[in-house]
Amino acid sequence: MDFFEAQELARRAARRLVLLYLLAVAAVVVAVCLGLGVTYALAVMSGAAAPARDIVIDGRHLGAALLEILRHGVPLKLYAFGAGVTLLVIASATLYRVSQLSSGGEAVADMVGARRVDPASSDPGERRLLNVIEEMAIASGAHVPTAYVMDQERSINAFAAGYSPNEAVVTVTRGTLDELSRDELQGVIGHEFSHILNGDMRLNVRLLGVLFGIVCIGQFGQFLIRSTAYRTVRVSRENRGPEVALVFLGIALAMIGFLGLEFARLIKAAISRQREFLADASSVQFTRNPDGIAGALDTIAGSQRLTLVHNAHAEELSHMFFAQGVANWMGSLFDTHPPIEERIRRVRPGFQRSRYRAARAALLGSGEKPVAVLDDAGNVVKTVGGADRRLEAARATAAVAAVAASVGNPTAAHVDFAQKLLATIPPALRARLADPEGAQQVVFALAIAGDDASRAAKLAELRARRGEDTSRAVEQAYADTSRLDRGYALPLLSLALPALKGLPQPRRDALAADLAKVVEADSKVTLTEFVLATILRQQLREGAGSPIPTRYRALSEVDEDLRTVLSLVAHAALADTALAYAKGAEYLTLNVREPVPPAQLSTGRIGDALERLRLLAPLAKPRVIKACLEVASADNIITLAQAELTRMVAATLDCPLPPVMATLDPAALK
Repeated sequence: MDFFEAQELARRAARRLVLLYLLAVAAVVVAVCLGLGVTYALAVMSGAAAPARDIVIDGRHLGAALLEILRHGVPLKLYAFGAGVTLLVIASATLYRVSQLSSGGEAVADMVGARRVDPASSDPGERRLLNVIEEMAIASGAHVPTAYVMDQERSINAFAAGYSPNEAVVTVTRGTLDELSRDELQGVIGHEFSHILNGDMRLNVRLLGVLFGIVCIGQFGQFLIRSTAYRTVRVSRENRGPEVALVFLGIALAMIGFLGLEFARLIKAAISRQREFLADASSVQFTRNPDGIAGALDTIAGSQRLTLVHNAHAEELSHMFFAQGVANWMGSLFDTHPPIEERIRRVRPGFQRSRYRAARAALLGSGEKPVAVLDDAGNVVKTVGGADRRLEAARATAAVAAVAASVGNPTAAHVDFAQKLLATIPPALRARLADPEGAQQVVFALAIAGDDASRAAKLAELRARRGEDTSRAVEQAYADTSRLDRGYALPLLSLALPALKGLPQPRRDALAADLAKVVEADSKVTLTEFVLATILRQQLREGAGSPIPTRYRALSEVDEDLRTVLSLVAHAALADTALAYAKGAEYLTLNVREPVPPAQLSTGRIGDALERLRLLAPLAKPRVIKACLEVASADNIITLAQAELTRMVAATLDCPLPPVMATLDPAALK
């Protein structure tokens, strides 16, 4: 299953569950009306209220009298009022929670009280977490998610949240950091990246908002019981009638809440169980290490702390966790996750628990933490970059197919590439990337690359906008970035984003505006500069974490925008621009077969085109990326500029594209 099919299946699953949700709402409404009816009937039988019509109450047959009052003695207006108020409460609670979560994954992390991990953290567990997340992000082509830790939770669990792969957050419990080895942690993070890339994460966050409406009634009932019981003891016996009625109403609402809770659990279970198997399998595919995910699950199975999360919102988030996060006494039908033993069997048939535990105990007992194995990282990474590096004709077709298939589906080769790349970034530069101020300096350092005259003009603009101190710091950062190949630009930007996203929105906007001015200071914008500025603006703008709506269903609705983007990629070719563009236009069956002239490709035109393309239907997006790759390989040469542009288009469409050059044979890059 590829990235786009997984995204579409997640959306279809949401549509299929609409009926079950409507049935849940109907059941809650009926239960509320029944609770009101019983409360009113009890009030009638106690003499505190009058029936809607004359009814003879037989004290010797109270059950029959109660049923008769429910059928004929309760005013219809009361039932209508109960149904209306219930629907209003459900709708209001749902809208409230959806609005609360509109900013995406960060809102979910804040809701559970998780702490954002400082990118410069020196805590060994947190550093290991950040490193693993960075590896998976670079391998998948997604921007590095922000990491959070639930410090009060000693169990082993984790979740990913957000509306889009490039705006995700990954949250883990403290027990996950303390109890798991590096390989096991990588298995868990690989599992969460599957949810990020396959559309589960967006569906889970939406579900979190929608289901709140049917569970909040029970919460209100519990509040009513507590508050009314407290007041009742202060009221004389003869005046307790209304208070007693409220207590019964609270009990009824609490029971209704239990009904809503079980319906919510059933809906979540219907969504999450099979998706968990897919995420486990994807983790093995990403890491090429089945013992990682199997070992994490086995550690959970053998841990006294297990996976239960004690946070007040654990029930709401139960479908999002890596493993069962809340206790369930209603049977396996309502479990949000498959049994751990079955998950282990699927990812690692023949898993030998005793042998694995013995090896694990020996490793941890030696005082050493497992680390990533790197083989001659520097020599391999140095082959990435350079506009004149090319792919042989015999490899071009296979590369296009491999890259297109890798969208949202990173392989173990991509993870290896990410590990090697990260290992070659100087420690001082990594330290800058972890700090909001340092991350800004690195971004500006990437933007001032060029000849001496160009760099002088850009630094003068930067000095005018940000001052002498910032200019000097950027020059120091440039001393580090300039030692790296050009192919490091996008990974460095991705590594900077978690720190930059911690800035308040006004400072984000100021950074994007200042970068645009610095880039334009030498009166020309290179492709690398344009890519950097575009991605930064998209990721830091207000509302960047909100879901992307679908406005265009067919490619024909945006044919001129497609022409603009394909022309941009074609002009980055080393040979025949017209030939390259024609290949992409033919693939998309565009009517206009001539590329846009370079003079007409303004940044405004390209930016507007990208904004409209991001509103395409999900299943239309893979054709756009494939068309860009067709253009890039038309002359049997893939330049790094074309690879960067293709990744920029993929990022705009919210389709994480792993590093293109990682799929190429280093021996073929001369």
